[in-house]
Amino acid sequence: MSNNISVCCSFPPLCGDNPKTMILGTFPSPLSREQNEYYGNPRNHFWRLIFGVFDLPFDSPGYDTKKAVLFANGIALCDVIAKCEPNGALDSGIRNPVFRTGLPEYISGMGISKVFFNGNNAYKYYRKEIGEISRRVLPSSSPAYAGMSYNDKLLCWREGLRY
Repeated sequence: MSNNISVCCSFPPLCGDNPKTMILGTFPSPLSREQNEYYGNPRNHFWRLIFGVFDLPFDSPGYDTKKAVLFANGIALCDVIAKCEPNGALDSGIRNPVFRTGLPEYISGMGISKVFFNGNNAYKYYRKEIGEISRRVLPSSSPAYAGMSYNDKLLCWREGLRY
């Protein structure tokens, strides 16, 4: 373990009563951990994308409202990494990750039929460290991913999550 960086834990899965879809990320950013919320960095497009997919107005809703939108649409959230030594907010700063190797059983046990990855890194980590899975990667909602406009991301997210 590094002397300069402490071990941080991810959040437990966020799941309503009847999930049909799971979105997997890599690991919460420092701002998300500080807020104690999935995608707590206001610059991250995740929540704006979710509201946009379901044609809902996004006017700075609270975390409970955000979770209610997920649950009403059968969406669960989780991260592929359970704990690590993060150095900054980027995935490239993740050190000594411990993976959620029980995810396949969790997904199956919850009756989830579709799994999407929020960005390519989550998929790569899952495939390398956890197991085989269908490749359904959505463009990353991270503000660091500027290779696609918000509107183009929304089209991809809408196509994936609505069908």
